Amino acid sequence: MPESDRRQQVHFRFIAGIPFSTHAELLTLFGRWPKKDVYKILWITTKEQSSLFYIANPFCFVHGWVVLAESSSPARYGTGTMALRPTPFVTSTRLAALFATTVMSATGAVAATKAAVHKNKLPVHETKPKKLAPQIQQDPEEIKVSADRPLAGGLMKRQHAPEATNSISALAIQQRGAASSPLQIAASLPGVNFGSSDAYGLSVRNNISVRGLDSTEMGWAIEGAPGVDQAYYWPYTETWADNENISDITLIAGTSRINDPVQTASGGEMIETVRDPSRKRGAYVDYSYGSFRGQRVFGRVDSGEIGHSGIRLFASYSRTAADNFTGPGRNTRDHVDFKAIKEWSDRAKSSLFISYSNWDNARLAPYTLSSWEKANKARDNFSQYTYAGNYTPGVTSNYWKSYVYKRTNVLLSWQNEITLTDKVRLHVVPYFHWSLVDSPGQTSIQSNSFYYGNEKVDPGLSSATTPAMIHSNQTEFATGVNAYIQYDPTRHNHLIAGYWYDHWNIEQSGGLTPLDANGNSPNATGKYVLRSPSGNIYGGTHYQESSQVNEFYVSDTQGFLNDKIKATIGLKTMMYYLSGTNQIPGGPYHFSSAFVQPMPRLSLSWQINKALQVYINGTTNTRAPVPISTYPTTYSVSTGKVSQAGNTNAKPEYSIGEEIGLRYYGAVHFDMALFNMNLTNHQLVALTYLNGAPVQQAISAGGETIRGITAELATKPFHGFSPYINGQYLHTTIDNNLAVNGDLLPTAGKTMVASPKFMANIGVNYTHGPFFANIAFKWVDSQYSTFMNDQSMQAYKTVDLGLGYRLPRFSVFSRPTLRLNLSNLTNVSYLSSIASIQTNSKATKGIYGTTIAASTPSYYLAAPFSAMVTIGSEF
Repeated sequence: MPESDRRQQVHFRFIAGIPFSTHAELLTLFGRWPKKDVYKILWITTKEQSSLFYIANPFCFVHGWVVLAESSSPARYGTGTMALRPTPFVTSTRLAALFATTVMSATGAVAATKAAVHKNKLPVHETKPKKLAPQIQQDPEEIKVSADRPLAGGLMKRQHAPEATNSISALAIQQRGAASSPLQIAASLPGVNFGSSDAYGLSVRNNISVRGLDSTEMGWAIEGAPGVDQAYYWPYTETWADNENISDITLIAGTSRINDPVQTASGGEMIETVRDPSRKRGAYVDYSYGSFRGQRVFGRVDSGEIGHSGIRLFASYSRTAADNFTGPGRNTRDHVDFKAIKEWSDRAKSSLFISYSNWDNARLAPYTLSSWEKANKARDNFSQYTYAGNYTPGVTSNYWKSYVYKRTNVLLSWQNEITLTDKVRLHVVPYFHWSLVDSPGQTSIQSNSFYYGNEKVDPGLSSATTPAMIHSNQTEFATGVNAYIQYDPTRHNHLIAGYWYDHWNIEQSGGLTPLDANGNSPNATGKYVLRSPSGNIYGGTHYQESSQVNEFYVSDTQGFLNDKIKATIGLKTMMYYLSGTNQIPGGPYHFSSAFVQPMPRLSLSWQINKALQVYINGTTNTRAPVPISTYPTTYSVSTGKVSQAGNTNAKPEYSIGEEIGLRYYGAVHFDMALFNMNLTNHQLVALTYLNGAPVQQAISAGGETIRGITAELATKPFHGFSPYINGQYLHTTIDNNLAVNGDLLPTAGKTMVASPKFMANIGVNYTHGPFFANIAFKWVDSQYSTFMNDQSMQAYKTVDLGLGYRLPRFSVFSRPTLRLNLSNLTNVSYLSSIASIQTNSKATKGIYGTTIAASTPSYYLAAPFSAMVTIGSEF
């Protein structure tokens, strides 16, 4: 595991500090320094400026570690944050004053100093500590990324926030397959329902839901910035950061943090944190090879602190490639991560994160239930219903090259934290997000029936029927800033007040490019599309949209009984405005929509003792309608009829949720939450086709009630084994009948789609010396794919296995590691998720007597057994 991934950050206190300039003496005294870690320390100085440290944390003593600071000029008295190096414990008469407490009180520090002086006869410049400046209190909703030790091999972490919160640490992330996507890693979190069509994070054919709410109903944040694609509200986390650079993935189910810049969090929030650059110069490289000609290479360089500038940075590059497990096509992803940190002083810090991705995905065709059953029985690796691998002019209507999804993505986040006074801290996070996307498909141009919007035109082609690639080109960018102040008027009161502004813009066009005799398009990205004599792009879609979000938020936390009880009340108000233009004939040229939504919340937590916490909360959240699937008007190029009628009256989704939770961290670690949620204007997205191109459509599902319980359990390591289990029971009901074609389907009381009643994860992590292993079992119950509950996706069970060995150091390889990851170990054939939700799969009589025709849901295939070997090392 890369060294910096284990670094923790805690506050330290200097008792009698001096400028730290004796690294050589310390190396001589304590020997070679291995990994970095952090613990609280007490330090004493001599006239010769040799430094001596006494551990104020008995956990270190148990492991036999002496802790050394790594700083060039620490303050004589004060507090701050520092990365430290543990080193094997050395018996010495100088190490005489070990504390039995984990808290460095002023009196304890003085006592230890006197004891050390008496034992070692060291002169002390000053033994009475000055009064330290009061510290800014921790945000009660803050997710501690690295302050607490991970449990169950990193699959569970100790939580403090008064809402259902679950995290995966770097320890578990680094043991997963090197090419796994963040969502594949997050699939082991409680209540996460995730399915994907490949094992290497290269497919867009995946879906995730939490408590029955899909990814478009969740907030997504990385490094303090919104990570979601605002066109469809899909996260595309594969473009954020490489696994080797991720230090934490946290899920908040059912709500979001009040100070995070998210506009889609009616169902929860997923937060990804990127590792900090190492304070030591170094490098890390790994290479992976696996099933389906899967290959991946990753390399990272850490600068260490550059001189005494307070600047350190890392840059990394990776390339991942693999064939589809069935059918034609190869998928690739090139990715770059960069992060730089500047510590201006102990009161100010800036962090700049930039990522770049270039991703090509040869998509797999979705399957209906009947086609999957037939293909599964045929045992031919599902080759019957995939996209065609060869092209025959005039015959092939689904050539695979016409369905290659392309995405280029740039994400930038610049986090700034400034301590203005002892009671006030300012956070400012500007960000930028840019994407260039094409989601194409295949269609045919009929020269005698070809439309531009609702106008019939002559495409200017020589053939009566011409096969063509239909594009869905999108260029979008988002800029914004999130700024808030933390203010502590008293020791027991914590106030947050902030403002978030976001501006987003998209240009979309659905042009067509004729295919040649070999099935190739003149330009795969839609550069040479058909145009009118005046230069307009022929097609069924062409529009521009832009939105603005202005959000104000405030939260106040009051502690009682020495902060054992904390009560928090908060309010955020979103002001949302979207406008756009349809740039093809037929629809209204200009459209706009706006709303203002206040979202109050409150919580109460009681820390009964060090091990036991209970909490209760009530929260509200909102999610704006999906811009690209709601507001523009689109047309069929073959008939000129409206395919999607723009709806500027669509209302935002709104959720009201309550939770009661209990946490216990003792002999076992247990976290449980009971939840209830009510949604109004519930909106889902589903796969559909527009002129042959796969796109997402918005579905309005009315009201919904969600109730259930989520729990996770882990034990302390026993002879190297660390068991872990989580599970969820979910009960959802549709609250009203669904409007379809002027009638109502009798859906009230039915179970909501994509909401399995039971889910469970069982895992065991094992570590013994240099060897480590993990095994994970996942069970997902069946889930309905229609609102009438007349078709469902089958339940499934999978097993994943990981094995690893830390090789001894040799030559320049300081920490070589060999890993083997096996996915879907039993090679189960199953459907991973629902692609296209439908109202009813059987003809059904509506409330008013109309027979509502059947429609067929579709599904995504799950990846079969795959194996990947990874060899990597630090340098």
